[in-house]
Parts: sequence; C-alpha cells; structure tokens
Amino acid sequence: MRLAPRFALLALAAALAAAGPATAQDRRGSVEITPVIGGSFGGTFEPGTLAFYDGEAETGTEVAYGLRLGFTVAQHFQIEASYLQTDPKLELNGSGAIGSPSRSIGEMQMRMYEMNFLFPWGSGRVNPYFVLGAGVHTFKPDIPNYSSSTDSRFTANMGFGVKTFVTPNFGFRFEAKGRTTYINSDDEYYCDDWCDGDYYYGDSQWYLSGEATAGVIIAF
Repeated sequence: MRLAPRFALLALAAALAAAGPATAQDRRGSVEITPVIGGSFGGTFEPGTLAFYDGEAETGTEVAYGLRLGFTVAQHFQIEASYLQTDPKLELNGSGAIGSPSRSIGEMQMRMYEMNFLFPWGSGRVNPYFVLGAGVHTFKPDIPNYSSSTDSRFTANMGFGVKTFVTPNFGFRFEAKGRTTYINSDDEYYCDDWCDGDYYYGDSQWYLSGEATAGVIIAF
C-alpha cells in the first residue's frame, strides 16, 4: 500500500501531460463507466457497537476496488451510481486496560452502494470536481469459528477529485473522499449538567473512514 500514493501521483502527472492544451468540451448527455482501484483507510468501532466484542475495534488500510456509472446532466452537474468493496483486517484493541495488546481476529467485509452527485468546474480536458453522496454500507465479519450475518447501515460521503480526458471518450479519474456511516444509537438517554431534568438525548455512534482511488474513464 505504500506504493499506491506514488503510483497515483505519477499516473496523474502522466494524464495531465497527455491531456495537452485545454479545449472546450460539452459533455452534457454523456455516460461514463469508470472501474476504480485504490486504498480504503479504516476507522474505529466504538465499544458496544460489535455483537461479538464489547471493547473498541479498528479496521486497517486495505485495497479497495469497484465500479462507477455516471451520467452528465449539465455542464457542471453529474449523477452516478457507485459500488466499492474492501476487506480490511479487523483488530481488537485489547481488553480496554492500559497496555493491553491489540490482535487481528479476521476481516470485516465491506460493500458500499451509493448514489453520488458531482459538481465539476472548468470546460477543458482537465475537470476538478466536488462530490457528495449517500447510500448503504454493509458490514460482514469474516472470523474463524464465528457465524455472522450482514448488517446494512446508512452512509454518506464527501470529497474532491479530478478528471482528465486524453480524448473525448477516454480519460483518467483521481478521487479522495471521507465517509461516515451510522452504526446505532445508545439506548441509555441522559441529561447534561446544564439541563433541568426535562431534556434527554441519545448518543449516536458512527464509523468514520476514508478512501483514495484512481480509475479509467470510458465515455460515450
């Protein structure tokens, strides 16, 4: 995984050089198919969010890959369906005591099904863009001697990227985004020191992660 950032930078530089001088391109009505590959940067499961472990657990950095299908609605607006999968290692952070060792117990299989909205700017071959989206994030632990099921949770993402087109029908895409996934809400409701006893609220738990991907654009 250490070579991934260097590879992405070299690929981006090569793509920008190949794109040459910027020329106006009206991409309204075009469809883009983009297979992507990159890295997923793991997050933390707070204590009590996993059915098989009461303590804190983390997922590591792992390869991620998927496919995106986009449609250009207007010059500066695009919608896309996105699928991404990754199977990072799942590590338990000891027993909660100071100095307790962490240990890997298996993998957490993750699948993300999302609808994204892209807001590009520029009209040449190089188009930076802002992206945000939402969808479903599934979790399935793959742990020896443990029978598990798939849990589906709401997820939202936001990030930035750049597309560079070598020809009107072929280009490259580079993207980095953060993701937040709702896990559950604490069943225990409580009152802060400042309230008068009539106001209560729950503590929601979220899984935070990130990703960086690169892909090849096939447009028509």
